[in-house]
Amino acid sequence: MAPGIDNFEQMMRDNIRAVTAYARSIASHSDIAEEAVQETFIRAWRYSSSFRGDSPVLSWLITICRRVVIDLGQRQSFQNHDELSDSFHDSTDAHEITALVDLVSGLPLPQREVLVLCAILGFDYETAAQTLSIPVGTVRSRLARARDALTSEMRNALAV
Repeated sequence: MAPGIDNFEQMMRDNIRAVTAYARSIASHSDIAEEAVQETFIRAWRYSSSFRGDSPVLSWLITICRRVVIDLGQRQSFQNHDELSDSFHDSTDAHEITALVDLVSGLPLPQREVLVLCAILGFDYETAAQTLSIPVGTVRSRLARARDALTSEMRNALAV
């Protein structure tokens, strides 16, 4: 099997939460996100021999997931990919997660993608750029704009 995918089941266990968080952050509906996660791992299994090991496995999976979400959104005629799913990920404090989801959902999709990859999933700029097929400078500027927007929104929320 390809480098880094010696044990597909373990690779899936190691990465499913991150792929799920990413899918939920860019999908317009939770149904699309759930289906995208399943399809991502089906495609990863099917095309595991195409993984060359040039980048981290998670970056490869996110790239697949991104394409799947777009395909599913187009196929199911959901045009608005700017809505963030109401269910983000497991937490003991649902109110804080809901507030965070509301703040992040207001970001444009390109900023939201970079924020999720870098700030939540821990991708470095180069890996995020490679995953999204954009220049590193674009990753940096989108992340800076996303952080500025979130900071502004949080200040407004606290001022109320």
